[in-house]
Amino acid sequence: MAIVFTLAVSMRSYASKYGFYLNEFDPYYDYYAASHIVNLVQQHGLFSAFFNNPAGCTAAVLDPLCHSQQGYFYWHDVATWFPYGRDVAASSQGGLQTAGAIIYLLVHNVFGVQITLYDLLVILPVILGAFTAVLFYFLVRKVAGDAAGLFAALLFAVSPPLIERGNLGWFKSEPLAILLFVGASYLVLTIFDKERSLRNRVARGLMAGLLTGYANTAWGGGDYFSAAFGLLFVLLPFMNLELSSFTPALVTFTSATILASAAFPRPGPNIVTNPVGLALIGGTVFVLLAQWSKTWVKPAEYRPTLYKLLFGFVLGGLFLVSFNLVGRVSGRYLTALAPWLRSGNPLVQSVAEHFVPTGQDYFVSYAILLSLGMAGAIVAFRRRSVPMMYALIFGLTGLYFSSAFSRLLVYSSIALGILGAIGFAELAFVLVKPATQTLVKKKPAYTGRNEMKVVFSLAMVALIAFPAGTYWIPNPIPCTSANTFFCDQSPADSAVSLSNGATIYSRSTMTDWIQTLQWARQDTPTNSIIISWWDYGYWFAVMGNRTTAADNATINQTRIAQIGQMLMANSTQAATIAKRIAYDASCNCTRPVYVAIFITGSFLPKSLTGLSDGYYVLQVPGGGGFTAGGGDESKKQWFIRIGALTESKYLEGDAFNFTPYALNNSLFVKLLPFKFSTYLVSQVSNGQTSLAESPTYTLGERNSPPIEAFVAGYTFPANSTGPFRLAYASPTGVTPTTCPGNSQLSCFTAIFVYQVV
Repeated sequence: MAIVFTLAVSMRSYASKYGFYLNEFDPYYDYYAASHIVNLVQQHGLFSAFFNNPAGCTAAVLDPLCHSQQGYFYWHDVATWFPYGRDVAASSQGGLQTAGAIIYLLVHNVFGVQITLYDLLVILPVILGAFTAVLFYFLVRKVAGDAAGLFAALLFAVSPPLIERGNLGWFKSEPLAILLFVGASYLVLTIFDKERSLRNRVARGLMAGLLTGYANTAWGGGDYFSAAFGLLFVLLPFMNLELSSFTPALVTFTSATILASAAFPRPGPNIVTNPVGLALIGGTVFVLLAQWSKTWVKPAEYRPTLYKLLFGFVLGGLFLVSFNLVGRVSGRYLTALAPWLRSGNPLVQSVAEHFVPTGQDYFVSYAILLSLGMAGAIVAFRRRSVPMMYALIFGLTGLYFSSAFSRLLVYSSIALGILGAIGFAELAFVLVKPATQTLVKKKPAYTGRNEMKVVFSLAMVALIAFPAGTYWIPNPIPCTSANTFFCDQSPADSAVSLSNGATIYSRSTMTDWIQTLQWARQDTPTNSIIISWWDYGYWFAVMGNRTTAADNATINQTRIAQIGQMLMANSTQAATIAKRIAYDASCNCTRPVYVAIFITGSFLPKSLTGLSDGYYVLQVPGGGGFTAGGGDESKKQWFIRIGALTESKYLEGDAFNFTPYALNNSLFVKLLPFKFSTYLVSQVSNGQTSLAESPTYTLGERNSPPIEAFVAGYTFPANSTGPFRLAYASPTGVTPTTCPGNSQLSCFTAIFVYQVV
């Protein structure tokens, strides 16, 4: 376990070599909310930090000083989504933000550890993940013994999806919620220990319910855990248990889960009518009715009675749904329940974590675990004890729901961790069987053919180490076109988004964003409004300390569509939209407003291509050609689709290149530090591929789309008279540097901020 704990910490903190920052986008707002709680606790005490509500401090009041004194449950943040703001507790994972603040106050104020809140929250996901690996051992040991528990803990420590969504700086929902769920699961299984007293079972049910309920407040995906527990309860009466010994604890568990979930506005008291809450409540009620029916039906009629009750519950559920008596199911939950009913909403489709996992995702992440998991499911089904039924339910449903979104692959990691460990332990003990028992009572000896032991040991080590060495664990072998299998593909070896700009350069360290946010914080008016594509809103709001028009919360699709329309509009129309966004009714004035873009691309020198000039292209080397780099140039199709614009007006048939109209008119193109020059078309001569210039959009070899080529030049330089003026260019600008993984070409990443004149 010491090795597993150390390995879990190492894998999750490996990204520190690229910089010590919060990861991705959402953690910055969660940090911002946690710091709000911490500041109020230090100023006015714990009660005020959550319940203080200054008189007259309404959503219509845009004074930041007023809202900075609001307790968390009343806090209307006006630093985002200008001028509307957002009710933080109602639109955030309150359990996560509160936990971050409370943990910091304990560590810093009580235990006297000199650490900043930011630094603690960067480290916290690593700590939570490592301790969850230890708890996972105890959980799976409860199901299938020590060998399975150790194996499961190891798998949890090195699981790629769990590392990707729980590494250094990942102060998001999953690490905390999964820790709470694993702890709650262990407590629930201990309820069914025969030697426990009724009081002890009730106490464990209470604690497990509080943990499950708090997991619901920390992560929307935590609702799945509650629903799965409800399904487990439905199956209990069919397992010939003495239900009267367990029902008080189960009722306590359900009550505590509902109360803890309702403690925060999200999910809040509505969990009672939420399908998830109804599943848990329905499962508990079914157990009570099954226990009651056992007192008056004949033993031979008991099981048929259970089937009738279950059928009645199904009909009751259909009745509630038919008459809209069940709370509304969001599109994401509906997609998880029925993946074939995927949302056609372009905003949902544009989010990377909503992409559908592929078979390759499962194979490279789990490899042999897929086979062990199937074996474990068969074993669990045959034995049908409560722990085994728990493993079967969470294993199969976890695998099913993980197929909806790439973000939910953490479910499959938990599922295969449990089922795969059962399969591993079963296989191990089949090969190492107890000797025949004698009449003399003694400790059983384990025997087996030495050859089989050796073969089994070597085979298991090879099958587990093979994917680990090529994917799980960082190794020094770089990836090349000739070596794509044994090279380092570890998810642990990836820079945080602030370092790599959320580009495809996952192992690069860039300072552009850090310097840009510092400039925004120091060199723009304090009442400025920053407009960027919604991905970067949290960065500008939290690290740049400036009010933003949109961010990753995506709580106002109309505003995001408006920004997409602005970026595709001509300069005059775009300036009008930007000023409309920045209009402040409280002063009947327009605040200073800036528009930011982030681009990636390559520079093709004349000496390399043999063309008439050196050209900038908004693509980077990849896959034997060129590909999108991950900047705003890669997202323009979403500007158009979310903005409900006519795509054919702005994009060619390849859905990537701009049309001549967009090249000559759209604001996004005008904000580039380039001017369109020509198209580069691939052609083959004497077996050699080369590029040729074309004044028109012409398909190249094998009908490959051409590449838009630009030459340096600003449309709106720093001395522009309007409607936009360059206010800032990140220091590297478009100065080419060697492309990561391609020493022959030069690449660039850059942020440009323009002030609306």
